[in-house]
Amino acid sequence: MSYDYDAIPARSELLLASLVQSHCGNAAGDGSIANIVRSLVDSPVTDAERAGERLRVFGWQVDGPADTLRWIYRVVGDNTGRDLLEFTLAVPGTFSDLPCRVFGLQLQITLNGIAATSPEELDCYLELVEAAHSGG
Repeated sequence: MSYDYDAIPARSELLLASLVQSHCGNAAGDGSIANIVRSLVDSPVTDAERAGERLRVFGWQVDGPADTLRWIYRVVGDNTGRDLLEFTLAVPGTFSDLPCRVFGLQLQITLNGIAATSPEELDCYLELVEAAHSGG
């Protein structure tokens, strides 16, 4: 997976912003997504704590080359509505959007921390993962 990186200026620096920037332009299949999520999980402070509020991740598909799925993700403060970060993920060689949907929800859970995640969000994540694994 490769990234086209566009950051929205933010009042607080999110760890995610620096991680996405450092992986910008990486080749598909190099483990960037896993490295980003792992770094967020390993951080002693969540990005929600850095931002001072719960974060929401919105993602949607945009046009791109025929053999590449492109999704834009936007991280927004839940209380303030502040746009904190926006980036594009390009996934070559796939036509299912399930991995991109899974990533968006995984990212939201990771940014806020498991303790701040509702059982409904976790259930939705598990359903998406199961659908992705079953080829749904």
